[in-house]
Amino acid sequence: MNSRDRLLTAWSFKEADRVPIEIQISPMAYEFHEAERIVEFIDKQADNFYGLVAADWGFFGLRASYCEEVIEDIPNEFRRIKRIFSTEAGDFHAITKHNYNELLPEDYHWERRYIDTKEEMERLADAPRRAIPLDKVEFDKAVQRIGDRGIPLVGLLHPLGLLVRRSNMEEVYVWFHTEPQIMHRFLERANQQVAETVSAMVEAGVGPYFSVVAHEMLIPPWIGPQMFDEFVFPYDKMVNDVIHHDGGKLRIHCHGNCMDYLEKMSRMGVDAIEPLEPAPFGNVSLKEAKRSVGDRMLLSGNIPSQKFLSMTRKEVRQCVKEAMSAAASGGGFTLRTTGGHAATNSVKNKAQMIKVFDNIEAYIEAGLEFGEYPLGSDFASED
Repeated sequence: MNSRDRLLTAWSFKEADRVPIEIQISPMAYEFHEAERIVEFIDKQADNFYGLVAADWGFFGLRASYCEEVIEDIPNEFRRIKRIFSTEAGDFHAITKHNYNELLPEDYHWERRYIDTKEEMERLADAPRRAIPLDKVEFDKAVQRIGDRGIPLVGLLHPLGLLVRRSNMEEVYVWFHTEPQIMHRFLERANQQVAETVSAMVEAGVGPYFSVVAHEMLIPPWIGPQMFDEFVFPYDKMVNDVIHHDGGKLRIHCHGNCMDYLEKMSRMGVDAIEPLEPAPFGNVSLKEAKRSVGDRMLLSGNIPSQKFLSMTRKEVRQCVKEAMSAAASGGGFTLRTTGGHAATNSVKNKAQMIKVFDNIEAYIEAGLEFGEYPLGSDFASED
């Protein structure tokens, strides 16, 4: 069975030949020869979802041009960059600080985010919104490149998820309480634009599998159930209903304490969720998640790769074994690490990277050993 069929079988809540194994590593990790076996598995056997961009979302759905300028550069210390999006509603700018000694050059610190004031929030809410340009040609090329090696997911704009990341976080959560009319105006208009874009995508043959990110910023400790019901649920459902109208599906990326929201997310139209973090990174009990929504949502993750620097191979194997026992029966589950790129994007030196590689190999080996259907009856802890 190829990876595409294996994933679709799991997403249909049926058992494939084995449990799908997702694994991706950072671009930096590919430079290490010690990663050769992992890379070979990714290329030939891993069962991955691949995010694709099929639309130009501009700046929060606004037509925009972008430029940046270095406003300060201290050699061997840091540089500061001003980033500007120019739209019909005016300019929105951010300032980021980049330290030269960071292992990952894309790491930076926000000094100012794009939506910093109430006036900027009002401009964003009331800005003219036009049809989003699609790129069907590039989408078709990407789908062809993926072939049967996985499933393409079309990335969608999530207006609120993007807002809480690109705004002054000390203000945006207050605006839910002090400026609800502005927030609802923004969410109504922006999500209607996303829904119309999904319809255009479906008509153009783009899809049928979609994804959004940032729901971890829309649950505790950021906002509670009442605010979720008011500012998240109805607007997400508006878009998700359009996705489902023609048989599409939605997968979301949500770190953190999502356990108590899984049922609500299912009713909101979420068809799959990852990475389902256990404590202390989140509060997900995979066994309880399977019992609650496992017949409606594809569950993916629960292997805490944030701890790969300190875990032993034996501990990794046990985590994989327990995840299989909790959620793999009957399909509806893919094995996945919970940290970004299986922790390869958070190491500080070569020794740490090799340690992470060792545990990734243990993860893969255990996934293949314990994930073959029909599942073995003995999932007891190993001595």
